[in-house]
Amino acid sequence: AGKFRILSVKPQIAGSGCNFQRHCHKAIFVGPTDKFNDFIQACHRIYRFLQTEDVEIHIVYADTQHETVSIMKRKWRQHDELVARMKKIVQTNGLNKGNIAERLKRNSGVERQEHAGQSFVAINNDCVEELQSVDDDSVDQIVTSIPFSDHYEYSPNYNDFGHNKGDDGFFAQFDFLVPELYRVLKPGRMACIHTKDRIEYGVMSGNGMYSVNEFSDKTVTAFKKHGWIYAGRIAIDTDVVRENAQTYRLGHSRNSEDATVMGVGSCEYVLLFRKWHPSMSPGDNARGPHPVLKPKDEYTRGKWQIHASGIWRSSGDELLSPAMLESMSVSQIYRAWRKHCKNNGYSYQTHLEFTEAVERMGKLPATHMLFAPHGHDPNIWTDVLRINTLNTDLKRKTTESHVCPLQLDVIERLIDRYTMAGETVLDPFGGLMSVPYQAIKMKRRGIGIELNPTYYGFGVGFCTSIERDLSAPTLFDLMEAGEEDSSQVAVSEL
Repeated sequence: AGKFRILSVKPQIAGSGCNFQRHCHKAIFVGPTDKFNDFIQACHRIYRFLQTEDVEIHIVYADTQHETVSIMKRKWRQHDELVARMKKIVQTNGLNKGNIAERLKRNSGVERQEHAGQSFVAINNDCVEELQSVDDDSVDQIVTSIPFSDHYEYSPNYNDFGHNKGDDGFFAQFDFLVPELYRVLKPGRMACIHTKDRIEYGVMSGNGMYSVNEFSDKTVTAFKKHGWIYAGRIAIDTDVVRENAQTYRLGHSRNSEDATVMGVGSCEYVLLFRKWHPSMSPGDNARGPHPVLKPKDEYTRGKWQIHASGIWRSSGDELLSPAMLESMSVSQIYRAWRKHCKNNGYSYQTHLEFTEAVERMGKLPATHMLFAPHGHDPNIWTDVLRINTLNTDLKRKTTESHVCPLQLDVIERLIDRYTMAGETVLDPFGGLMSVPYQAIKMKRRGIGIELNPTYYGFGVGFCTSIERDLSAPTLFDLMEAGEEDSSQVAVSEL
């Protein structure tokens, strides 16, 4: 309304639905930012329809922030080029709905790709179609994180499970998948399905307050409908503070105003289903024809107590997705690389692959080396902060759209509990191939099916890398072997 002469606000707020063009034509940004979208949106809340003045945008920055400014300028040029191209498209084709719809038409199906390693197979295809070619009773375990109804579309493809209208549409498509999963799993074995109840806000439900969609219970019903035996669920504890930051519904301030509007944090669940078989005699506790043997000296009582509990905690660690990498600033990528080198030692191939992946994202600087080979020698300083963007805020705002990706340590426990070495683990919603990746590490065979070609490509890279690291003998292997038998070596040399 023009009542205040000066307003101080964050770009991500100023760029979200605010209309400043009637009373403002000057803005000062204190410091540059890697989050160009927040910046340009904030500019266009001032420089827009009904603005009567020339708009002035000032960016104040320190001498140490030239690199971030250059990144902003590059992204601004790319933005201007994109706007110019869009104008040309509209000028050529007009705004006729039919013309635009024809050019933005979705695809149906996918050109199948497959990459097979020694202990994994990654497939880029629709999971329902792909499973139809898999043999009966050929898989030892299924571990997957299913899409959450129509919460998000993972690809512009009609085959995407997220391309449905509500739960009814989702579970209608799900009815084609669940019987195929039942068919390919060995009798008596387990399917471990990671999911979560969905939060519905008042604008979605129409009742003026948030409510909970019991999506996990609907998933149980969908599996039981096709003959699966529901064996219980594992609740994975979540961080209620972090969840509030994502949903803005569990805040302490809101609780102080009216505690009755507050619910509870929403746990993640792993739903456990078993494939029934006539040979599973009730008199023998339904022991299956393919028992998973866990000798007590290897699978300890302590591990069993943790695994058998209905409540699990997770470290939250997961593979780095394209969306996460895209959302990270140069400084955050630098720190992630430095931590990786410290924890894992140096690998030339990993060094090269990671550098090239970041380059494809357009985030590899041309003015300095982002991925220096960090070492541990105290006489060689590899931790000098030469990147000026390291002085900026390091808080990462991820753009990963999956509301609760399946974490690596949860996958590890599920594979450890329900399979033996050498067996096959399937993930029909492979994503980054986290399940095959973990299966390889645990001396199992992994199969992952993914519709999105970008995620499929990243997943192939992860699996190939971990398989190479585990299978190739290295100098350290030889050194360890030599230490075990050093006395015999010394005698033979004499």
